Amino acid sequence: MKKQALLALMLALTLILTGCTLVQKDPEVDAATEIVRMGDRVVTKGEFQDQVNYQLNYMSYLYSMYGYSFDPTSADAVADAQNTVLESFKTDLVSRAKIAEMGLDQLTEEEQKSVQEKAEESYQSDLDYIISSDYADSELSDEEKAEKAKADMEKLGRTMDKALENAKDTVLQEKLRAEIVKDVKVTEEEIQADYDSKVTSAKESYISNAGGWATAANQGSSTLYYTPAGVRYVKQILVKFTEEDQPKVDEANQKVTDAQKKVTDAENKQSTAQATLDSETATEDEKNTAQADLEAAQNELKDAQAELETAQAEADAVLEKAFANIDEAADGILKELEEGADWDTLMAERTQDPGMQSGVTADRGYAVAADMTSFDSAFVEAAMSLEKVGDISGKIRGNTYGYYIIRYVGDAQEGPIALDEVKDTIEADLLSTKQDTTFTDTLKSWVDATEFKVDLNPLKN
Repeated sequence: MKKQALLALMLALTLILTGCTLVQKDPEVDAATEIVRMGDRVVTKGEFQDQVNYQLNYMSYLYSMYGYSFDPTSADAVADAQNTVLESFKTDLVSRAKIAEMGLDQLTEEEQKSVQEKAEESYQSDLDYIISSDYADSELSDEEKAEKAKADMEKLGRTMDKALENAKDTVLQEKLRAEIVKDVKVTEEEIQADYDSKVTSAKESYISNAGGWATAANQGSSTLYYTPAGVRYVKQILVKFTEEDQPKVDEANQKVTDAQKKVTDAENKQSTAQATLDSETATEDEKNTAQADLEAAQNELKDAQAELETAQAEADAVLEKAFANIDEAADGILKELEEGADWDTLMAERTQDPGMQSGVTADRGYAVAADMTSFDSAFVEAAMSLEKVGDISGKIRGNTYGYYIIRYVGDAQEGPIALDEVKDTIEADLLSTKQDTTFTDTLKSWVDATEFKVDLNPLKN
C-alpha cells in the first residue's frame, strides 16, 4: 500500500473511531478534558485520542500490508492502543521535563537552522509524494497540484508548523540522548569477547560453505570474521558478445530455461501421480484419477523434453555464432599475454567486466570456491582448475556473456580474520547497542520514578 493510502486510511478511520454519540458535548470542552498529568504538564483527551487513532490506523495499515484483517474498533485493539499511547506520553512528558531541567531546550543558531531544514525537507517530501500519487495524471498546473496537495495535508494535520514542531522535538531528543550516553564506553574485553563470538559463529556458518563465503566477500555488504579453506582469488578479462548478438543469446537461453521448467513441472506431476498409485491408503477412485494424471504427465514430459532438445539446439547454434564473432578479439588478448603483456594493464584496458574495472574486486580479484552458485558454473570450474598462482586460462566459454580469460592471483588465508581488520566495526556496533540500552533504561527509570495522574475514563465516550 502506498504512503498516500496510509494517509487516506488514517483520515477515514479517524472519522469511524471518533463517531457520533447520543450525548451532546461541547467539542472544545470535551477535547480539553485531562487524561494524563505530570506536575503542571497535562495531556488532554484531544491529544491523547489523536494518538490512539493514529496507532489504530497504523496497525490497520500494517495488517493490510500483509493481507490480514484488523478491527480498529474492537475493545482489545482500542485498549492496546491506549496503553501504548499512555506509555509513550509518559516517556514524552518525562523527556521534556528533563530536557528543560538540563537546559537542553535552548537551541543554538546552528540547531535552529537544522530544525528548519529538517522541517522543510519532511514537509516537501510528503507534499511531493501526494502530488505524484494523486495528481500525476491531472491536467492541473503545477501550482494547482501543489495547492490541492497542501489542502490534503492540512486535513491530515501535516502542516508546516507541525513539521517544525516534529523537527524541533527530534533535535531535542537527539540532544537528550547525547547527554545521557556521553560517558558510555566499550572496553577492550567487550570487543575481544564479541570478536571471539563472531569468529566462532562465522566458522560454523562457512566451514562447509566456502561458496557462500566467496559470494559474501564479492558482494562486500557484510563483515566477515572467518575464512574457510578452499577459497582463491582470480581476475578476469571478459570479452563480451557483440551488442547485436547479446539479445539473441539472452532470448535463446530464456527459451531453454522455459523448456526446462516445463520438463521439471511434468516430472513433478508424474511423481505426484505415481506416489498416489503406490499409496496403500489411496481409494480406487483416487488411483484411477492418478493413473490418468500419470499418463497425461508422461505425454506432457515427452513434449517438454522434445521442446527442451529443440531449444537447446537452437541456443547452441546461436552461441556458436556469437562466440565466432568475438574469437578474434579474445585471441588477440591471449596473444598479447603470451608475448609478455602486463596482466593488470591489459585487463584495465580490455576487460568488459565492471567488477574488474574498479573497486575491491578489481584490486584483489573475485573470491571463488568450488561450491559457489552465484557465478557462472563455467567461470567457477575454469577458475578452480588453474593449478598455481599466476596461471592464465585460455578462452573459457561462458553460458551468458561471452569469453572468460582468467588469471589465478592468490589464495584466501584460512582462519579468523585479524581482529585489527574488524575492530572498528565491532566497536561501533557494540557502542551503538550499549548507548541504545543506556538511553532506553535511563528513560524507563525516570518514568518509573515519576508520579502521574491518569484517568482514561473520559475516553469511553
